[in-house]
Amino acid sequence: MLWILALMQSIYGIPCGYTLDQNNQPIETDKEPWINEKLSACKFYEKSPVCCTQSQDEGIGNDFVSLDATFGSDGDGCDICAANMKRFWCAYSCDPRQGEFLKITGRANVTDPRNPNRTIDVQTVTLRIHPQVACDVFSSCKRTNFASQVSAMQTPGGFFTFQAEQGVSSSLQLIAIEFSEQNSLLMPNTDNCNQTFEKAADGKFYDPYQFEIKKPCGCNTCEDSCDSQKVLYQEPGVFYGFDWQYVLFAWGWAILFAIGFTLYRQCKRKNAILQEEGDSIYN
Repeated sequence: MLWILALMQSIYGIPCGYTLDQNNQPIETDKEPWINEKLSACKFYEKSPVCCTQSQDEGIGNDFVSLDATFGSDGDGCDICAANMKRFWCAYSCDPRQGEFLKITGRANVTDPRNPNRTIDVQTVTLRIHPQVACDVFSSCKRTNFASQVSAMQTPGGFFTFQAEQGVSSSLQLIAIEFSEQNSLLMPNTDNCNQTFEKAADGKFYDPYQFEIKKPCGCNTCEDSCDSQKVLYQEPGVFYGFDWQYVLFAWGWAILFAIGFTLYRQCKRKNAILQEEGDSIYN
C-alpha cells in the first residue's frame, strides 16, 4: 500500500487546491489526490486519483440539471455543449492536477448575483484554462440560445468569465479566469458536434466521459454541425425578400381575372348587338 501512495505522490506530487469542510464551505487544502471508488457525476474519474470528495461530486451532479436546462437540448440547446461544460466543471473540482491550474488567493465579501441585497463571504481563486480548451468548449456552445442571447458570452474569455461570475452563489467561490498554455486546465479530445456515439445497453447515447447525449446538435445550435458548402448568409440585394411564388400566384389570378372580365364584356357586347339586330328585323 505504501508503494502505491509513493507512486501517486511521484505522479501527482502537487497538493489539491481546495476542498469542502463539514458545512460544504470551500477551504484551502494541502491534501494529495486520493482514490475515490465511487463517483456519480464525474464517473470518468472513478478509481483514479482525484481532488473531489463524494459530497463535491454530488453537488456537481445537482448543477448538471441546470447545465442541461441552460445549454443542453432540454433548453433547445446542444447536448455536446452541455457535456463539455459538465466535463469542465468535473475537471475543475476533481482533476488530480488541480493544484497546478487553480490557486487560492484569499477570501472576500461580495454581492450575491442572485440577490443584490445580500452579501456573501466567498473564497477567491484564480483558474488558468488552456486556450485550446476555451476555444473548443466555446465553439460547441456559442450558438446555443442562452449563449447567443447574452452579450457577455460572445467570446471564449467572456463565456468562461460569465460562468464563473454566475456560480458565485452556489459555489461560494469568486473565480478569476486566466488563459495560459502552462500549468492550465486541460481537456484533451473535447467533444465536437460531428461526433457519433454508439447506443448503450440502456438504449441511450453517451459520450466517452459517460455524459448522456439525448439529441444530435443541429446547425442552429452548433457551428460544427453546419454544412460547409451551404450558404448560411447572403448579403441583401435588389430582390432581397422577393418571394417568386407569391408574385406568380398574384399575377396568375390577375391575368385570369383580366381574361374573364374581357370575355364577359365581349359576351355582353355581342348579346347587345344581337338584340339590336333582332329588334331592327321586327321593326
